Formats: sequence, C-alpha cells, structure tokens
Amino acid sequence: MCWLTVPVVNIDRAKAFYAEIFNWDISPEAIPSDRPGVKELHHFNRGKTLQGAFTVMEDGYHVINQSMGSTDAISVHPSFYVKNCKDTLEEVERLGGQKHLHKTEIGGDMGHYARFIDTEGNLIGIWSKI
Repeated sequence: MCWLTVPVVNIDRAKAFYAEIFNWDISPEAIPSDRPGVKELHHFNRGKTLQGAFTVMEDGYHVINQSMGSTDAISVHPSFYVKNCKDTLEEVERLGGQKHLHKTEIGGDMGHYARFIDTEGNLIGIWSKI
C-alpha cells in the first residue's frame, strides 16, 4: 500500500482514536481541499511504512463500508498488524469504536484476525500472530 485515505466526520475524534490505536503521527495542520465533498485533509504517517490523510467529509459524502447487522457483509477494507487482536479490540471499544468481528483464529499457524468499526464508521481489519 502506498497511500491510505480515511474519510472522517469529526477530525479531533479520529485523530485521538488512530493516534492511540496505531500510534500514527498526525499533522496538526489542516490542508484546505478544493474537491467536492471534502472540507480538508490532515496528513498522517507511521514512520516510512504508512502515509495517508484523513479527509474531513461534508454531509452526504461519507460512504459507510460496513453493516453492523452482519459480520459477513463487508467491503474492501485495510487490515493492520497489531501485537494482539483481543487487546486491540478492547482498546478500540474503550476509545469509542465498535467490535465488528471478535478475534478469530485463521488456522494453519497463520495467526488471528478481527475487525472493528472506527469512531467515524469505517471498517478496519487487524491481524496478530498471537
């Protein structure tokens, strides 16, 4: 992955959530946008391994990529390495996110995965060896 765009409604809430969950470095400066539906951008990174931006969306432009009614109803979504899926899901819920799929063993000694809904309604996957 060379770039990750995370659409958000509440930038302060999203910054606090992602800084805590994934330890992202987030620029305090907003970059105005001339794109329809996008108010502004806030760049973030995780060292040299991840670059991206939060896009603060105008009303009616934020597309939700999940359904809380079913853990089987999903769309394309990023997945991130974490030390422990169970611990990360607990932290997600503490910070206002929602568990979408509990820690699940993949099998074949391939680790575990889980999914959550961030504070902005985006579906995010996580993977851990343990």
